[in-house]
Amino acid sequence: METGANGEQDKRDNTAPLTRLIIASGESNPDLYYKTRFLTPDPYIFLEIGSEKIILVNDLEIDRAKKESTADRILPTRDWEKILSASGKPVSSVNIVSAFLEERKIRDILVPFDFPLGYADAFRKNGFNITARSGSFYPERALKTREEAHLIRTVQVGVEESLWEIIRILKASRVQDGFIHYGGTVLTSEKVKSILKREMIERNLLGEHTIVAGGEQACDPHMEGEGPLPAHLPIVFDIFPHHESTRYFADMTRTLFKGDVQPVHRELYEAVLEAQVKSIALARPGEDSRKLHQSVVDTFEARGYKTGEKNGRMEGFFHGTGHGVGLEIHEAPRVGRTGETLEPGHVITVEPGLYYPGTGGVRIEDMLYITESGYENLTTFPKDWGTVAIP
Repeated sequence: METGANGEQDKRDNTAPLTRLIIASGESNPDLYYKTRFLTPDPYIFLEIGSEKIILVNDLEIDRAKKESTADRILPTRDWEKILSASGKPVSSVNIVSAFLEERKIRDILVPFDFPLGYADAFRKNGFNITARSGSFYPERALKTREEAHLIRTVQVGVEESLWEIIRILKASRVQDGFIHYGGTVLTSEKVKSILKREMIERNLLGEHTIVAGGEQACDPHMEGEGPLPAHLPIVFDIFPHHESTRYFADMTRTLFKGDVQPVHRELYEAVLEAQVKSIALARPGEDSRKLHQSVVDTFEARGYKTGEKNGRMEGFFHGTGHGVGLEIHEAPRVGRTGETLEPGHVITVEPGLYYPGTGGVRIEDMLYITESGYENLTTFPKDWGTVAIP
């Protein structure tokens, strides 16, 4: 039995086919796109009755849906709009679905946990039993096929090519008054992000909230970065776009330096790299992902890097080691204090980091595809000091 949002068991008739419902746009709902492969900016109706996938769309989208979607049936909403209008009922998505399901004598509907309350109330008013599924609506989405792994790798290639352009710019830059200068002006986080965005767009990649954070800003893992980029200090680049057409994400973090690398920063970087290498070596099917996280914690503690609150700020290693990547940038499985058993098909990140205000932050991130015998690293961008210590 499914479990509802309140933890109670679902009381649907177990002899009836399971009926799932999503009303959303293909661009905003990864579960919907996963099941239909049909992208739209506006909401449409998706029903899965047993194993049959059904789309109800308006005339604007029906021809394209027939060409592009993987649904078993694509039906025009106009047929039910006529019925509703003739009966004097308001034409709405809820009433269209209600009419469709009433014809099939279906009264029990399973919806995602975040299904809009307004829709749910309206269905209940129409006499339907709505159950919100806790957890993932399609947990199988976490297990990627080889084809999906290839789509993620394709995005990663674009990410790496884009960052190589930044490497070129940093090599052509010079250090002046403690900052990086390029083309006669100081190089800023905003400028670098705009270049990365341009490079990614040329590869059909859409990147939001890209992180280019140097110096003290790198001590906040989700600080996107602003202002002049410092020389002689670590600069964290965290790049995680999705492909405009396939919708799959990639995720990579590298920490780069321009100018001299101080011993304290070199040691910080080497600790993070050691932690990542040891954690990655544990990735295999059947392994509890918590072990990958604990390996990072143990490595940092053995090197004397403490985690905790100091002067009102967290320092050290205070986030999870990784997460799943696919049609969402953060999805199952978790790689942290709470974990899951790794299975063939999982795509996970391994991204340890150390952050000390007054010193700087370092994070390194790769993506792994879990295979039947181990893993494949989908990230190929270098991590050696010969590349990241840019003269």
